[in-house]
Amino acid sequence: MKKFLGKSILFFVIVIMLSLSIVFLKEDFENSQEYLLAMQDKHKRAQNIKGTKIILAGGSNLVFGIDSEQIQKELHTPVVNFGLHAQLGLSFILNEVQDIAKPNDIVILSIEHLMPTEGDPELQKITSYYNPSAYSYSSQKKTGWLEKFKKISGNHQMLFKKTISNFIEKKEPDQVYRRDAFNRFGDGINHLELPSKTLGSRSILKERSYKQIELFNRFYKFALDRGIRVVFTYGAYEQSEYQKNKKVLQENHKILKQHLKIEMIMDIDDFVYPTPYFYDSVYHLNKIGRVEHTKNLIQKIQNCATLAHLNNERKNTHNRNIESTSQKNQ
Repeated sequence: MKKFLGKSILFFVIVIMLSLSIVFLKEDFENSQEYLLAMQDKHKRAQNIKGTKIILAGGSNLVFGIDSEQIQKELHTPVVNFGLHAQLGLSFILNEVQDIAKPNDIVILSIEHLMPTEGDPELQKITSYYNPSAYSYSSQKKTGWLEKFKKISGNHQMLFKKTISNFIEKKEPDQVYRRDAFNRFGDGINHLELPSKTLGSRSILKERSYKQIELFNRFYKFALDRGIRVVFTYGAYEQSEYQKNKKVLQENHKILKQHLKIEMIMDIDDFVYPTPYFYDSVYHLNKIGRVEHTKNLIQKIQNCATLAHLNNERKNTHNRNIESTSQKNQ
């Protein structure tokens, strides 16, 4: 009886504290430096671009591996880097792109080898807490008043736990994995002057799911129907990990080449780089690696068939500039 009473009192206290958190706790998203809030800033940039834009879509390989400003300068087209986290899953990421891409936009899919299809439900839940529109990107979303109530109460419970955890642990803010570590293009930049760390995300890779290819091809049809150009590329990958997983990677690449309708603009080992090029993960480049990878990606974009019009526009702009300079000199 005492044990039951004790559990009842504990449950009652938790309910009271959660209820109080719903009433009194409200996170200041406007000023928060939570990493996942960078999604809001990326969406705002995309919405403010009126004409054609380049959308970089994938996981954190894009956050740590691309100089979007350089791509914009070379291709004369505004760029938004939507990379955030590979564990959000391919389905989530493609749903997000479908929400933001407009006719005449260009989508460059830069996909990590380990990216799951459906993603981590808990990470998706947290992302939706910070970015309510993201709830619709999850394939595990549910509708109905009960589910909506659970979502609201779950959000407040999450905030309550986070508040208590921050108070008890008194964590120092991470200078790299935070909202203000992103520049206006959506690239992470705070790690660029820092020394490299022990590389994480090492894993034994599995064969690519045919479900992923189905998702890619379904997205391609969506893009084609709306006049959106899309190309596929792998993210940067560390050399020793590539060698360890070479057999399965080559098999996956072979399957993709056979069944993927989206143009692949690189070969399996084109974006494999030596260890000194990486920051803290086998997918996260440091400053040197970022420069090299951006240069290589630009070259692949300029040479691919799907985006040939970009190269033509670049040449026309270059010719106009030469003509303008010549007329001034005369």
